[in-house]
Amino acid sequence: MEAIKISVNKQMDGYSFSIAPSIRKMLKKWFPNSYPANNIFVAYDTKSDFELYYSKLESYIYPALLGVDNQNELNKKVDEIQFIDNQTGEILHSRKV
Repeated sequence: MEAIKISVNKQMDGYSFSIAPSIRKMLKKWFPNSYPANNIFVAYDTKSDFELYYSKLESYIYPALLGVDNQNELNKKVDEIQFIDNQTGEILHSRKV
């Protein structure tokens, strides 16, 4: 597989990150012990504070959203994680795995 696409929906008070049901199904097939989340919401102020003190939030969102414990196993199946703006289809952030 080339890339897992994570939808980013900008809302009035923050961002909602989600993956398609087909991606969740595929992850469960590849990794039976995984627990992919439907979505993760992060408020604007939380995101800005987090990035001020730590690093890009996306680095922490995708492991939590995909629910895969073993990063090495994920690296064998996925080449890239893309964060896609739900409204425009624009790639906001991508990360080679």
